[in-house]
Amino acid sequence: MGEQIPTLLVVDDTEDNLDLLEFALKRKPVKMLRATSGKECLTIAKEEQPNIILLDILMPEMDGFETLKRLRAHPSTNRIPVIFLTAQKKDPLSIEKGLELGADEYLTKPIDTEELLVRTRVLLRMKQAEEELERTKADFMAMLVHDLRSPLSGIKAVLDFISELSVGAPFNAEHFELLTSAKASADKTLALINDLLDLSKYEAGNISLEIESLPLRLVVDTVVTQMTPQYRKKNVALSIECAPGLPDANIDPAKTGQVLMNLLSNALKFTESGGTVTVRAESHTQLSEATNEVRKTILVSVSDTGIGIKPEERVLVFERYKQASSAKAAKQKGTGLGLAICKLIVEAHGGAITVDGEPGKGTTFRFTVPIAETSQKT
Repeated sequence: MGEQIPTLLVVDDTEDNLDLLEFALKRKPVKMLRATSGKECLTIAKEEQPNIILLDILMPEMDGFETLKRLRAHPSTNRIPVIFLTAQKKDPLSIEKGLELGADEYLTKPIDTEELLVRTRVLLRMKQAEEELERTKADFMAMLVHDLRSPLSGIKAVLDFISELSVGAPFNAEHFELLTSAKASADKTLALINDLLDLSKYEAGNISLEIESLPLRLVVDTVVTQMTPQYRKKNVALSIECAPGLPDANIDPAKTGQVLMNLLSNALKFTESGGTVTVRAESHTQLSEATNEVRKTILVSVSDTGIGIKPEERVLVFERYKQASSAKAAKQKGTGLGLAICKLIVEAHGGAITVDGEPGKGTTFRFTVPIAETSQKT
């Protein structure tokens, strides 16, 4: 089998420039797609998934910098290599800004087609090498975590069995205290291992969604029921506010429940006794920046009256192994994997997740889920 012909999306608001480049590439080993605006680029990039994007900076309405920023912000296009075009004379400031925004290469006008093809091949090889490294890393992590989980599950099963025995000979209160501590450690370690396994699979693109159309309230009620004993133990109130007449959601109920469970666990950690955590769900519409189409979703929020978060640290909380300073202040240890997993699950559903809050004023996490197609038509 020969080498696959790469697809190149060229973005330029001047049709003549596109015609000239298309003619120059006509007999070259490359397939060319065209876009005459930043918005059209975003749409085509999401639908066609080109191997490379050649992006002009100087365009009306949405210039190349803003287009690049939005490409990098969307999960379906953030890994597509981008070569951006500068003016005929090299412009160091534009080059620096483009590279800072996430461009992989740059070319100057007029375009040298041979140089373009060389840079395209180099970028493709680099991308393939990165993907192979990611697959190897994911395979290794999956193997390691699987090998750790099996013996730990056995230890946990023994501890669970012994814990069911009544206090008495040969066990006394001190023995059971040690046993309870060992069981808690085993539970935490197993939860961490499961998070690592999930994260490695999800980051490798292996999120298998089992989509169903069902009332979101069913998922909310199930998770809240599971979390209620922990909330009662800490004396934190947990309430539900679901808007009446909500359309059915088009979701994987287990994975959406996992997102909600993580958010409620996180809220409980940072809310003092006597505080409140509220789960809300309401209809929501958002305007697509790429197509100007209105999209109907369900907006779910988890709000707490806890210690809050600094505005400048909001972008950090969804990164793995990162924690906000509020976590250190509250002496809450963790890996940050739970929120990273939430982000990957929500984005796999085509939604988005955000966080708002201020120190001392609580925190609110919001995420969107798609509604069922029958609901969208009504």
